[in-house]
Amino acid sequence: MSILQVRDLHTQFFTQDGVVRAVDGVSFDLDQGETLAIVGESGCGKSVTAMSILRLIQAETGRIVSGSIKFEGRELTTLTEEQMRGIRGHDISMIFQEPMTSLNPVLTIGTQIAENVVRHLGVSWQEGLNRAQEMLELVKISDAKRRLDEYPHQLSGGMRQRVMIAMALACRPKLLIADEPTTALDVTIQAQILDLMLELKEKIDAAIVMITHDLGVVAETAQRVVVMYAGRKVEEATVGELFAHPMHPYTRGLMRAIPRLDIDAEAEGRRARLQEIPGMVPVLTQPIPGCAFAPRCPFATEKCTAERPPLVENRPGHIAACWHTDRVLEQAA
Repeated sequence: MSILQVRDLHTQFFTQDGVVRAVDGVSFDLDQGETLAIVGESGCGKSVTAMSILRLIQAETGRIVSGSIKFEGRELTTLTEEQMRGIRGHDISMIFQEPMTSLNPVLTIGTQIAENVVRHLGVSWQEGLNRAQEMLELVKISDAKRRLDEYPHQLSGGMRQRVMIAMALACRPKLLIADEPTTALDVTIQAQILDLMLELKEKIDAAIVMITHDLGVVAETAQRVVVMYAGRKVEEATVGELFAHPMHPYTRGLMRAIPRLDIDAEAEGRRARLQEIPGMVPVLTQPIPGCAFAPRCPFATEKCTAERPPLVENRPGHIAACWHTDRVLEQAA
């Protein structure tokens, strides 16, 4: 059963240089208890898609211009700001990319978690603090009671990220959006945070939208993947199907840029050179008549630059927007 349905979402920003089409017709579903990864390079529209779901786009500079976002059958795009405040942090929570810019530096950790609990669950302040301590213990922060009185700058990066997770899960949300939750952390802490998120997800039976550019994270955490490029969805499949049969040249390029131990081993001790994707991301203030990836694509033809490819299901449950999926699959085989 789908808990979230996004249909033909268009989010734009209005700047002095023109209209930035940050999200350009994106659609996807998310089932209860499922983890969906949205992947792509920086600037592809991943985070703006997440912010659009929570209606956090700044009205002064941008807005959702069209499309539908339904959460449990309820249309979010037509709700008032007060109604959205009742959903944010309660039914839908978000873990932001950099906790130091998301946590308030002048409020204690306990205050920041407790105020969310008090607002949404209507409990007393003491009950809110008790819940805050319980959540800190749940995310495996030692001496949780003492940490309630500490400030964000007194904690390490990994501990601040755990506080963000505790805050996001304090009201037991049905949907958790994680925007690059491990980017600023070292590799060991990254693994701990991902394991912790999946463990807590099972406890509260939440669905997760994981925003990331790291396909290694995708392989470990997600069941299904949406690949975005220049504000558009270019491919969607289950994790196993996507890694086994990438059908879009952009997805294939992302995979070829991942370090692989098996290739290094075949290189007889020499480190195999990673293959970068040549070229630059297109300027989103200019209309893109054909495939946005065409200027960087080794398979591109005149048709690619003239006509926008539709999303087509070429394999069961696997869709891609490319005129040459057969050639991509043939070369990947």
